[in-house]
Amino acid sequence: MSEIEVMVDDEGSALFAFHDLDYIPFGFSSTTAPYIETPIATMRAAATLMRLDLGPDTSLSKSQETAQTVVCDLGCGDGELRSITCPAATGVGIDYDAELIKTAGIESKKQAVNAQWLIYDFNADLEDIVNQLLTIYKVTHVFVGLVPKQLALQTVRSILTRLCAGGVTVCCYKYHPLYLRPARSDVLMNLVVYDHTSGREDGT
Repeated sequence: MSEIEVMVDDEGSALFAFHDLDYIPFGFSSTTAPYIETPIATMRAAATLMRLDLGPDTSLSKSQETAQTVVCDLGCGDGELRSITCPAATGVGIDYDAELIKTAGIESKKQAVNAQWLIYDFNADLEDIVNQLLTIYKVTHVFVGLVPKQLALQTVRSILTRLCAGGVTVCCYKYHPLYLRPARSDVLMNLVVYDHTSGREDGT
C-alpha cells in the first residue's frame, strides 16, 4: 500500500492532507458551502496563469475574442472573480448558496458583466455539470476554490478530471487535487493550473 502524500510548509511541518477530510480551515462556513477569501491580486494572478492575457484595460486580446473565451467560477460565491479577472469574456458562476448567487446576479448587472449564475450542488453532481459546461456553455477556463474535503469527493474528482480531458484549463487556488498533474503554477499566489496533460500516467 502506498503512503499518503502529505503537504509540508517551508519548515517541514505537515499541512492538511487528504486523509483528514473533516478538517475545515479557519474562516470557512461549512463543508458543503465553504468560503475562501480570494484577494484581488490572486484573482489577477489566476487570470495570468490561465493565460487569459489581460491588458492594462482588463480587456481580452483579439485572438481570444475570436476563440470566445468562457470562464467558469466553480464555487463562485458572490461572483467577484468574474468581474475582476475577465469582464469582457462570457462567464458562468456556480454555487450551492442561493443567496450568494442572487448577490452575484445583482452585482454583475450593475457592472455590466456578461455572466450566467447557476445554483447547483456540484458536491452531489446529480445532473452532470461537466456535460452542461462543455456542450451548453462551451466553457474554456474554470477557476476552482474548494476545500480539501470537496476536492476528495469522487464527484468533484470526476468533474475536474473530465474538464481537463475535455480541453478546459482548470486553475485551483489554495488547495490542490493530488490526482491531477500540474501543468504550471504560481507558488507565491498558491495557484496551480491543470489542463489536458494533467491526467496521471496510471490513469487515476
